[in-house]
Amino acid sequence: MFLVGFEKFLLKNGLYLDLSKPRLNGNIKKISTDEYLKEETMTNLMPRFFKEETEHLMPIQGAAKSLKYLSKKCQIIILTNISSKERSSRIKALRKNNMDYPVITSSGLKGPVVAEICNDMLAPVFFIDDLPQNVDSVSKEYKDSTCIHFVQDSRLDKLMMTPKHIKYRLSKWTEIEKLILEYLMENEKRES
Repeated sequence: MFLVGFEKFLLKNGLYLDLSKPRLNGNIKKISTDEYLKEETMTNLMPRFFKEETEHLMPIQGAAKSLKYLSKKCQIIILTNISSKERSSRIKALRKNNMDYPVITSSGLKGPVVAEICNDMLAPVFFIDDLPQNVDSVSKEYKDSTCIHFVQDSRLDKLMMTPKHIKYRLSKWTEIEKLILEYLMENEKRES
């Protein structure tokens, strides 16, 4: 879980995340003075976090179990916006938590990357992400995808707005698993 791991990292460094707005930049404060961190300090902080903590991040509850079950019917790909230098750390963390799936690193909005990956895809594509801008980007760049805005942290639930055209906003992996399996079953019925 990125947010929980990030908050632990901040605490170790005498900082905390002010969750009054759903963003990182401009929302990190010093515990000692309650002052916001300067942007140049933030620029150095994120690479340090990913370098030091990526391998130790814990998964969201239920993710490993649901992905394992879904992997019997689907090709699972992890698309992550971390530096390619930290890719091996992400793979180690995932394997350690029973999620041994291909990992693709990128930066920026994920829509163009998903469109490239799925260019000749015949099977249904499901895209799951916690950031509204990524869900929006994928829905526009690869229109055949079913996009799921996944907001599992209840503190962010009221802060993160799902784009209006996105049909699904879920908070548990069991909900995602159920939605995908139901979609696949309906799709099989239509094709038979």
